[in-house]
Amino acid sequence: MSTAAGFSAGGIEHVGVATEAVEELTRSGADLGTAGISYAAGDSAAALTYGLAGAEA
Repeated sequence: MSTAAGFSAGGIEHVGVATEAVEELTRSGADLGTAGISYAAGDSAAALTYGLAGAEA
């Protein structure tokens, strides 16, 4: 009986740790998406600025 209780407690702990890991990965993925959008916007602005400066030259 104590073995079953030990397995049950271990399983509950595992689920808690796995849930935290999934939440962390989700936050990391969201941050990477935001960074990618930021870089794309910066690249577009730089290309536009370069294009305008090149047209004036």
